[in-house]
Amino acid sequence: MAASIPWGHRLAYAAPAFALAVVGIPLYVYLPKFYTDVVGADIALVGFVLLAIRLFDAVSDPVIGALSDRTTSPLGRRRPWIALGVPPLVVALYLLFSPPALSPEGALLWFGVGLFVVFLAWTAITVPYESLGAELTQDYDERTAILSLRDGALILGTILAAASPAIIQGALGLGDGPDAERAKFRAVALSYAPLVVLACLACVWLVKERHGHRSSTALPSLRTLGARLKNRPFRILLASYTIAAIGSNLPATLIPYYVDYVIGDPNVEQYLLCKPTSSITKSFAPGNVRRGRSSAFGPSARSSPPPSGSLSPFPSSAPWATSPTPPSPRPWCSP
Repeated sequence: MAASIPWGHRLAYAAPAFALAVVGIPLYVYLPKFYTDVVGADIALVGFVLLAIRLFDAVSDPVIGALSDRTTSPLGRRRPWIALGVPPLVVALYLLFSPPALSPEGALLWFGVGLFVVFLAWTAITVPYESLGAELTQDYDERTAILSLRDGALILGTILAAASPAIIQGALGLGDGPDAERAKFRAVALSYAPLVVLACLACVWLVKERHGHRSSTALPSLRTLGARLKNRPFRILLASYTIAAIGSNLPATLIPYYVDYVIGDPNVEQYLLCKPTSSITKSFAPGNVRRGRSSAFGPSARSSPPPSGSLSPFPSSAPWATSPTPPSPRPWCSP
């Protein structure tokens, strides 16, 4: 029987989920409105940029996944990608959150290029990172506990991310107006960058990959995608995943506009906190605790799927970009 993974290594693996969640909410929720209302980009064109980049994700995710499967290095096949993705991610994040004074066209170009680099680096980190968790152990209960810990860290990071702009604004004594918004987002970038670096490097340094994984995964092509589309369960999964992604991602981006322009409340943070806090409250309700469904850190977590929702910070990876690791005997618990 393989030795159990130490708690320190489990926490090191969960750390990037927390850090990337903290970054993800401002990136998905706050940044589009910042660029349209403060920096001056056209709102319709910002929407097209977001759509184009998400479509690019559908190509980059399986490509990065296949390249990671074929990687050989002293660090393994997952951790080198995490390490290499961190520098461009933090640099692009800072530049994206700290734009200079630009024309509307320049603002759109800055937003598009910066977001493209962020998403590409993000994919290079998160696709191998999520595959790494499923490969750390062959024990079903231990793997469930590790992935549940990761998802618990993600929820905690989501809560902090929803509140952090308001916290930073209050801590710095910033008022309202474009200059205050620029200062707030610059401070957000400066505070998030070290968190991402430390969390990802802790994972790379402390988490050890298991040996023995061999992959013959070929790079994705239209031919391989066509072969998968002949699989009826896969088509059902793809359709349901696409519908769920549209339903979850649209509100995440539109909430700040709706709260400000329709409700008339500029403080969107309190509305964003409703989703993750309600999920936690529900999971720890007395009925769920008695049924053994509340534990996010132990084997009992296997009775429910990993938490997900409209505020998920990870880009929606294409379902075919999963690791070739043999599936769990209980597929609803697979990462």
